[in-house]
Amino acid sequence: MNRYTSQGFGNQLPEGSANARQQTLQLPAWVAFSLLCHKVRSAQDAQDGLLRLTFKHSWTLGSKDRPALLILSTHALAHFDILTPMRKIVEQFLARTIQFPAFHFNALLRGLSGFTRSEEAANLAVSVLEAMSAREVPLWLETYKSLMRDRFVTLQLTKILHTKMVHEGVVPTAEHLEAFLRIFSKHGAVQDSQEYLRAIRRYCVEHGLTVPHGPDVHLRGADLSGTTHPANTLYIGSLRHDCASAFHYLHKLLQFDAVHNSRPVTTVPGPSSRHASTKFWSGTKTSVDIFDWTTALISAANDKRTSTSTLVTLFERARERTKQFRPTVVTYTVVLRGLLFRGAFDGALKIWNQLLDSDLLLDRKALTVGVQVLARAGQPQDAFYLLNSFMDAQRTSSHPASLPNDKHITPAVHHWINIIVINEFMVSLLRIRRPDVIFQLWDHLEQLYSVLPNEATLNILLKAAVLATKMDNESVRGTFAHLFHTPTAESSSPIDLIMEQLQSAHPPSVVGIWKDRRAGDVARDIFRTIMYGNWKRLLDVKAPASVVHSKNAEATPLYPLVELAKSITIPFSTRKDRDAQLKIIPADVHSPEKKPYHPYLSIVPTDLTFSTYIQLLGFTGRASEISLTLAWMRALQINPSRNTLSIALVFWAEVSLHGPLFEEWAERRKKGESEYGRLVRWMTEWVGEEAPTESDIQKALRAVAKMRDSSFGRS
Repeated sequence: MNRYTSQGFGNQLPEGSANARQQTLQLPAWVAFSLLCHKVRSAQDAQDGLLRLTFKHSWTLGSKDRPALLILSTHALAHFDILTPMRKIVEQFLARTIQFPAFHFNALLRGLSGFTRSEEAANLAVSVLEAMSAREVPLWLETYKSLMRDRFVTLQLTKILHTKMVHEGVVPTAEHLEAFLRIFSKHGAVQDSQEYLRAIRRYCVEHGLTVPHGPDVHLRGADLSGTTHPANTLYIGSLRHDCASAFHYLHKLLQFDAVHNSRPVTTVPGPSSRHASTKFWSGTKTSVDIFDWTTALISAANDKRTSTSTLVTLFERARERTKQFRPTVVTYTVVLRGLLFRGAFDGALKIWNQLLDSDLLLDRKALTVGVQVLARAGQPQDAFYLLNSFMDAQRTSSHPASLPNDKHITPAVHHWINIIVINEFMVSLLRIRRPDVIFQLWDHLEQLYSVLPNEATLNILLKAAVLATKMDNESVRGTFAHLFHTPTAESSSPIDLIMEQLQSAHPPSVVGIWKDRRAGDVARDIFRTIMYGNWKRLLDVKAPASVVHSKNAEATPLYPLVELAKSITIPFSTRKDRDAQLKIIPADVHSPEKKPYHPYLSIVPTDLTFSTYIQLLGFTGRASEISLTLAWMRALQINPSRNTLSIALVFWAEVSLHGPLFEEWAERRKKGESEYGRLVRWMTEWVGEEAPTESDIQKALRAVAKMRDSSFGRS
């Protein structure tokens, strides 16, 4: 029994008996606050005891203490990125009278800003902001700053905050101006970036600070006043999709430096990605530096017209010519991403090795790109080893004396590994056609890396299941392997198991067996667990249309051979083997009578998630479930894209249409009530003018045909 079981949150709370209810009635506020602040030590504590306290016991608290309880719960859930319960928490918060609205609303938003950036988290923040506007509750300057952190903010949320600040007549501070410029630049919003660079210039003039150059210095007749400034570095980032303009602007800054400093300047074509922590009012920047150079290099890396050799030449020229432009770890990361983007994996591996040979310390982004490079260059085992080396260092970072003797790992408390790093590694495994390893990573994610999956992780898993199904169906051998496969005991160490799988850079002959079942079935079960486990109301949702003929998982071209193999093998199997096979094919755990074991509270599905799941249903012979899946989307108020709806209709047509003559007769007889037409009409009622057009359906037909082609999934 571990300390979380013996001392954690779960054993601190009373259960539902009469005695427990009496205890609950006497639960003081300070006890609830103490539990939230000191007993939520793991993700399991957050998903169990915290949620029971929040939703089942908070009613015992007074109106003054309930908002505080919801806010503390938000902070605890954000620490573990457990997002699903937050909508209910926000709804409860907004439904109650708040005694101290300014304090509590701002505190809730600051708690929300602790989540990793996602569409759902941003939507929750927007709903709180709208309620604040309706109740005329002010948004504090510090809250603006928290919401605009890189880890949380989205471009849409930034625009809403900009509008709110203007509408309420809030005078932005220097930090706000820099944050707006940084975010708009990061998203390539050139006009917004220009607006905020000019605002920074005005602010600096008014406050007697060093004034940056304007956004138009590379144009004729522009105001050339100002000096090289960190704000200029940020502005170059907005030109990430315009390589020529980015380097033109950088060269203009170099010319200004040459005039002001009266010294020769090497005009290096240049990259730089400036550290977000640099404050523009600090006045520490005196000339064009490697940060400007790296930021401009991003535009070259993003431009498909920049060849691989040109990109490498730009990088090498700066590295060799002057110490002033000595590459940072960010510079290496930018060029490595550019090479990955171009499929130049061998060249990327060479530069990665140069980075390892340098004296630079690897940060999270460098680690992420390094794992990608190794995996795509045919060294996935080395990528996995690198990932686990950093994870080992992360676990021991609170004890510097026990850190490994590795110059590339900073001996300080730091979290290199988060779900984003793992997701990128899994995407690389998908690209090299290793869905079997992705399945193992999913199973041991929390054990190995102390992270929970998010919606992106689920998207990757569903894609891996589609790919595994396709790869195994490409040959008779792969299909028969599912029949002759016998249950095997897994290694006690998941690391050893995955390292063994990755000994060969090439995928094995069979990749679609997971937990001794078809990978597509396991992935489907996981998705349904999330749906029914996190949103119980979906149990009452009905499919808007029905199938007219079945295209189930058994209806494959090889089905007769499958049945023949079963008839041959089963009589000669031992009773022990047959019992084992029965044990590994459990009943549908997602029936209303069965309570799901792990609902994955960190996952909030998006349109992309549902689109990928619909593809999985189509490729695994479960297209009959598509209409119910769309009904789930509607019940969860997830706005579908035309692409998702079009793909759904293509697969749905395979199980809802008879021959053309029969369909025409059926429509005349039933007055247009064909099942395909019924789903189309239901879809139109749902999304209106956003329903797929004939052109969208044609595109989807081509897309599905391309997915079914043998080249699908290859890099």
